[in-house]
Formats: sequence, structure tokens, C-alpha cells
Amino acid sequence: MAKSREVELKVGRRATDGMVRLSAHPPQLVQLSVSYKGERSASVLLTQEQVQALRAALDDFVEAAAPQTETAETWDQTERRTEEPLLSDTH
Repeated sequence: MAKSREVELKVGRRATDGMVRLSAHPPQLVQLSVSYKGERSASVLLTQEQVQALRAALDDFVEAAAPQTETAETWDQTERRTEEPLLSDTH
């Protein structure tokens, strides 16, 4: 993170799903913030050791999610989620 003090990543399949932001905080801390549909959900400070552990965990997820040559299924761009509230959200 020496080149940039802040990195923003859009997350989710739609541009408005959410955002993950990493910000450098001297000395040797990184703030990880998550927002969903424009609302801030969480923000935590990570030590260098925690950043390394997070990086290793993400590497493991990427490796486990590597597409299998025979069973890989590509997304057909059809949205299966709806914007309508769930029945449990109406009370």
C-alpha cells in the first residue's frame, strides 16, 4: 500500500451492491470498511499480522473457488434476486 493510501473495491454483481475500502493508518494499521447499498455496515482496524492472515485466507478461497474444467458454469447474466422485500422484512 506504499503507492496509495486508500483502495476502494466495488463488490457484488451489480454496481450498487457494495464497496470495500482499505485505508492505511500509520503506524502500521489498515482500516477495512464495508458498505452495502450506500450504507456503512462495518469498519475495523487491522494490524499487519491480521492483514497477512486475511490475505492468506483470501488466497485459500481463491484457490478453492478455481473453476473446475468440467463443472464450471458461467453466469448467464440473469438476475435471480429481486428488489422486493422478503415477507419477514415487512413487519
